[in-house]
Amino acid sequence: MANKKTTEDTIVLKCRHCGQKNKVSREKSLYQTDSVVCGKCKKNIFLATDEKISFLNYNDFIHPLDASTMKTLQKIPAIHSILKFIVSNTSEKFYKILYYQNYLKVSEEQFPELYKIYKKMLAVYDFDYEPEFFVFKYPFINAHTFGVEKHFVGITTAALEELTDDELANIIAHELAHIKLNHVLYKMSARLIGTLSVLLGDITFGIGRKLIAPLEYALLAWDRASELSADRLAVLATKKLHSAHTLTLKLAAGVRDKNDYDFRAFLEQGDAARKLEDESIIVKVYSFFKKINITHPFPVWRAGELDHWARNGSYLDAISGNFVTEKSPIPEKTKCQKCGNEYSSKLQICPFCGHSDKSDDSFFDKFKSFFA
Repeated sequence: MANKKTTEDTIVLKCRHCGQKNKVSREKSLYQTDSVVCGKCKKNIFLATDEKISFLNYNDFIHPLDASTMKTLQKIPAIHSILKFIVSNTSEKFYKILYYQNYLKVSEEQFPELYKIYKKMLAVYDFDYEPEFFVFKYPFINAHTFGVEKHFVGITTAALEELTDDELANIIAHELAHIKLNHVLYKMSARLIGTLSVLLGDITFGIGRKLIAPLEYALLAWDRASELSADRLAVLATKKLHSAHTLTLKLAAGVRDKNDYDFRAFLEQGDAARKLEDESIIVKVYSFFKKINITHPFPVWRAGELDHWARNGSYLDAISGNFVTEKSPIPEKTKCQKCGNEYSSKLQICPFCGHSDKSDDSFFDKFKSFFA
């Protein structure tokens, strides 16, 4: 790792421009990245908010829960092809028609300031195309991404009304992260399978829903975990950890006046929430049944996960240009025996095709562990 802890409050950062090692405040590095400069060459140590992050291997930042739950899904034979066929011929067409006939498309003429933020995030990720972007009326802060072959993004009017520009950049970067991490097909499938399970249950007196339940719950478990990976990639794109946290805070409480909340208290609550699920079997069981039918992690716990990773993981290395990239010679890579692509050996499954060369439990055995 390029960053080396020296005391509780300081770290050593290597300047990406001249190689000088700089001792800086950890808090300043996390929350004031644009003001951290090298003591020797006086240049910014961290990437600017508009600098591209496409030199990074995005799969190296996948949250462990995302990797493990995706591995469970990949135990189902031909799952990718099956889901792609179902989604592309059902919900994708429905949502595309819904968007075009009911929502407003963002452009230079419509929502021009929002469009500027969107274009900036597309450039940071180095997109080679522009997914269509829509605004739709909804009373709560939300955004989502659909599409198998051609992606399209939607954001609510509540988000435009309640979020700052930096927070809007973060929520947009989060949705674009789902595209870069190849999440969209599975996320659409999670919602479609949930609907189909209800319909199947109605016409089979509940038997059909029980049969499809393992797939439904596994998809939902992965769906929630995928949000944690997108959170990481989004903050790498914006380089604004504070705005990522205030966005999550607003998702939790919908507050508009910054005088109504204490940022440090929120982060302390998030850290406590992150640790709470491991404290007793009662909490684990309760958390499982509370989360089983929701598509996103609890926001306070989610903030704790992101903050823990930012402080203890690869966040500062990545935005200071010191993280090992996919374009560098990386000895700890493995080659997938199925699709031939190389990926980080830290990952349990191939992020390109989902294959694993390591033996593991069957899908249904893995699903049972959700109840353990």
